[in-house]
Formats: sequence, structure tokens, C-alpha cells
Amino acid sequence: MNALEVASQYLPRGARVMLVERRARSGGMWCDTYDYVHLHQPHPMFTAGDVEWTLGAPPQHLASKPEILDHFQRCHARVREHFTLDERFGWAYVAHEEVAVGDGWQVEVQVRPLGGDGGATTVRARHCIRAFGFEAPRNPPLELSSTAVASLSPDGGGLLGPAAVNPDKPVWVVGGGKTGMDTAHAVLSAWPGREVNLLVGRGTAFMSRDRSFPTGLRRWWGGKLTLRTFTDLARRFDGDNEQEVFAHFMRRYAVTLDPGFGQYLLGLMSEAENAFIRAGIREYVKDYLVDVVDADGVPMMVLRSGARRPVVPGTVFVNCTGYVLRGPTHYEPYVSPHGTVVTVSPNAGIHILTTFASYFLTHLLYLGKLQAVPLYEVDHHALLAANRTAMPFVCMAQILYNLLLILDAVPMSVMRGCGLDFDRWFPLPRRIAAGLHLDRNKADYRAHCRRTLDRVRARFGIRCGVLEGRREAA
Repeated sequence: MNALEVASQYLPRGARVMLVERRARSGGMWCDTYDYVHLHQPHPMFTAGDVEWTLGAPPQHLASKPEILDHFQRCHARVREHFTLDERFGWAYVAHEEVAVGDGWQVEVQVRPLGGDGGATTVRARHCIRAFGFEAPRNPPLELSSTAVASLSPDGGGLLGPAAVNPDKPVWVVGGGKTGMDTAHAVLSAWPGREVNLLVGRGTAFMSRDRSFPTGLRRWWGGKLTLRTFTDLARRFDGDNEQEVFAHFMRRYAVTLDPGFGQYLLGLMSEAENAFIRAGIREYVKDYLVDVVDADGVPMMVLRSGARRPVVPGTVFVNCTGYVLRGPTHYEPYVSPHGTVVTVSPNAGIHILTTFASYFLTHLLYLGKLQAVPLYEVDHHALLAANRTAMPFVCMAQILYNLLLILDAVPMSVMRGCGLDFDRWFPLPRRIAAGLHLDRNKADYRAHCRRTLDRVRARFGIRCGVLEGRREAA
């Protein structure tokens, strides 16, 4: 949706645009995820371009799934008014090929309907924006050997409401990230006093939402702008010292059930949410579930450590092992060799958040600067597999490096029009001061981040740099 909104700022009213979406409506992964999901950040900072919300809620409100999908519909309606929009819901992208046309290049794109007998259709266009994003799959229930327990997906129902499975039995939430915390919070809210337990693996810490988005008058002096936080952590990270930087993050910025938790994956949580979950759960276990088996009539958890723990018959297990970066997808660079195709995907990411990537890549495309600006591309799938502790700090170094390049390449109106910017939460004087600080130090910051990212590429052997063929030019 960000790509469409940005494109509407450059293409004339009535321009013909084809929208291909495998789902039945706009909304992306938010159509498929669990019903009790909500935003990490205050809702105004989740949008397309600079489209304002009409929710009428306080700015700090964390929008729910229905509210998010309603906002998508509003954003969709805006671009529908601007373009002659050929909407292909229930269709999928198949392939593309750049073709020479006169002195320039266009792209032929194959698309096909899903679940039918129709063949592929080929469309020729000036540009194709493949805004795949995270392509987050649904979480299936865990396959457990025991017949004496229930296994649920957050997405499939049966956890909450009148149709809840075994509402009087204990719950084990398998996973300690945002999905796990949302699930524990939802179950504890629905059934105060119900036994809820967490199986959290290494344990996941979160950025403090209270620090990132202070409320009331504290917006003038409290908390810390997100860009300043990311700059602090990116400057401390040199490509090798992730444990040291993680320890600093835990001391300075983290909200966590346990100070011994071992990873941070860019999520946000408030002190109040954390306290509510900590007070409500029976226990959390830092281990991984292998299976639940029946042993002499007693269901038994089998953990990766080798430990075995009996559970009550009827216990509910919920698969909260996460949605994003679940596995590699076919690689395409973020811009094709002849500049006609833009790909927004974590394995060719210029920003870990695909909303930001869509926004900036589309602006650069229509400004004619996408092939000239030597952005650093990172394979975030491979990065997470290589080192989960380093992953967030690599992302921060990449964000800072690429943002400094983009700032020098685009009109200031592009930055002012980015409604996604978390720092909009703060009053203008604080943002101006942060911007001046960044401008004064941009040469040093850019050099440091580039050294860090080059070290990451050498150390982990992943894609982390300018596109092949452009390294010398950069």
C-alpha cells in the first residue's frame, strides 16, 4: 500500500495500474494473523505515505486488527480514486522479464488467478513493484504425539471466546516473542487466574514502548527519539561485539520478564504489559519444545535440553513461534538490472521494516535515483540464521547508513511526508535538534556503519553491501 500511495504522487490521475493480490482484499499479512493482534507502535505511525487515521482514538492507542484493516481500506480507497486501478484479488505474480523497447526498457509480468483453471496473463508495463514484504505464513498447530492435550494455532480460533477449547485447563504458550506475549496477555485478560505458562527458548527482550513513546508532557523531555536510540546502538556495534551491545541494550532500553533473556528482535512492549504478564503467568521456562508424548497415561513435555515435564490432561499448547523471517525465499535484488522492477523483500532488504522499504524505494524509483544511490542490501533471512544476537544491531547500522544516503538524494518533502516515522511522536523542536545532530555527524556515522556492515559481510558470508557490479562505484 505504501508503494501505491507514493506512486500516486508521481503518476498522473487516471494512470493505469494493475494491483495483484493473492488475498481477497487489501491488508497483507494483517488479513491472516490472529484476531487479538495489535500494533507495536502508536497507530498514527502505521500508515501508507502520510495518510491520517480517522479512528478518533488517543494517539497512543495500539490499533486492533479490525482497526488496522479498516485503515487499509481507507488507504486503498484513496489510491483507487487517483488511478485507473485494475484490481486482481485472488491472483498471484508468476514471473517477469525486462524487455528492450526502443532506447529504453520495460517489463513483461506474468500473473495468474489462484484456485481456478485460468492460465497466466502477461502484462507489459514501465515498472513493476513486487511488494511481497515478509510473506508471513499462518502458524499451524504444533504436531504433538500426545492424544491427551490440545494443540492450537493463534490464527485458527479455539483459544478465546465461547468456542474456546478446554477453557478450564492450563495453557502453554510456545514462543516468547510478540505473538507469545500477545497470546499470554489475551488469555490472562479473558480468564484471570487461569494457569498460563510460557516456553520461551532463549527468551526475548523488547524495546521499552514507554521510553520510545512517552505520553503527555514527557514527550517534551522524556524518553528518547527512535533514531537517536538506533544511532546509539549502531555506533556501539562494530560487527563483532554484539554481546557487548546487547548488554548495553538490556541495561538502557529493555523491557523483559527476565534480565537473563538472550535476544532482542526489534519488538516493543510497555512496562505495564510486561508487569501484567509477569504477575499473571505461573512460570516461564527457557527451553524449546520437541514434543508432547503420552507416558503411562500421563502427557509429558519433551524439551530440547532433555528435560521431561508432566502436564495436566487437556492442557492447551499454542504455537507462537512467530511469523516473520521464517525461511528464505527466491532472491531478486531490490532493483532489477535495467531499473524497471523493484522488489521489497527481507532477503533483499534495504530496511528491516518493509513498510519503510516500500516508501523509500518507490520514491527513489520515480525520482530516477534508485540505480544511482548505493544502498546497502542485506539478506535478513540469512542474517537471522547466522546470529540472532547481532541481527537487530546490523539492522540499525543498515537503517542509519541507508537513511543518510537517502537524505542526500531526495527532496526534504519525501522525509516530511513519511508518516511511518516513529520520531513524529515527539514535538518538532526535539526532532529538529536530532536532525541537526545527525547532519553534523553524518560523515562519521556513515563511515562507521559502512565498516560495520562490511565486517558483517566478511564474518557471516551473507549478502550485505551494495548490489553486485556497483561496489566500485559506491
